Amino acid sequence: MEQRISAVLHRLTARLLAVPEHTKPRFAGIDIIKILACFLVVAVHFFRSGGFYTMPITEHIGTVAIYGRWIAFTCVPLFMITTGFLMKNKKLSGKYYLGILRVLCIYIVISLICVIFNKYFYHLEFTGWKIVRGLFMYSDAQYAWYLEYYFTIFLLIPFLNAGYQAMETRGKKTALLATVILLTMISQTFYIGTVRADQIRIFPGYFARCYPIGYYFIGAYIREFPPKRDLKHKMVFIIVWLIALFYVANVTLYQSLKNTENNGIWCSWHNDDYAAWPTVVMSTMMFLLLFDIQVKNPRTAKWLSTLSNATFGAYLISYVFDCVAYKKLNESVTEVPKRFFYAPLVVSFVFVCSMLSGLLLQWLYDCADARIRSDLAEIRQRRHRRV
Repeated sequence: MEQRISAVLHRLTARLLAVPEHTKPRFAGIDIIKILACFLVVAVHFFRSGGFYTMPITEHIGTVAIYGRWIAFTCVPLFMITTGFLMKNKKLSGKYYLGILRVLCIYIVISLICVIFNKYFYHLEFTGWKIVRGLFMYSDAQYAWYLEYYFTIFLLIPFLNAGYQAMETRGKKTALLATVILLTMISQTFYIGTVRADQIRIFPGYFARCYPIGYYFIGAYIREFPPKRDLKHKMVFIIVWLIALFYVANVTLYQSLKNTENNGIWCSWHNDDYAAWPTVVMSTMMFLLLFDIQVKNPRTAKWLSTLSNATFGAYLISYVFDCVAYKKLNESVTEVPKRFFYAPLVVSFVFVCSMLSGLLLQWLYDCADARIRSDLAEIRQRRHRRV
């Protein structure tokens, strides 16, 4: 009898906790991309803070690291493509501009955290004016250069969308995308000549620093014209990604080996930029591989969404954990090649601490936002009752 009761209770519990089979799959690919991009940000900082760029590279030392560095280098482009994908349909309105408040509030809080950290960790001196100036010059938070880009693109998005939508057909939108990519990305990569000082640039590169607009339109274009979700397309994306990675890694290795005047340290003539075509191709292929991933379990989808929302704060505050981790690593391991043995541990430590901090900051913002909205709603109700 007891066994029957136990079995019934077990079945009831299983039914309550189980995810129904008819649950509609949810697209979680964008959340996965943002989490991956945040991890790659932490990973790419290892190469700088760990001393890789000052290490002499040979055919036996540094080759694998070059591949890893270029994979990690897709971090920022992935975020930029995601912005275009998510913001494609935004239109000019007062409500639209209020959407910057979350980013602005978290930015200010983390900037103050970084100021306090630098004061006690590096014993830097700060005045009130220096702190205020640092907020507007994006220097209080050392990774805040991305915010200057984001605020700029945020102000342009309604007008970029209007121009994109003005292209009535897919052909015209493709022409717009190709033109922007040509002038802001490809133009600074394609040169003729083997001697750097005597090379000729094929396309005009005056708008080279406008490459974030190119990434934005890539995301918008994928949102409107997504490729089919099948194995054939995914295999094509993987092959193209591997070709671009193989090309840029081997060109970098060749140029680094030829960099004898600088003791053979890292050297990549025109590819060491987010706008270089190998990075554009790799980032786009990675996005196409992941953006349409579906998750059936609603709990998993919720966790991914929560982590995704925390990536902005995690990215900014990762500076603090970078400083702590690499100070310890570089003091303990003086030889740069040996530091790569500790890369998985260091990168994981910084990423986990950054994500936990990002989650906390996002939770505090959500609580404050909910409280303010509740208070405003109550004020409106009181005014309505008086009327």
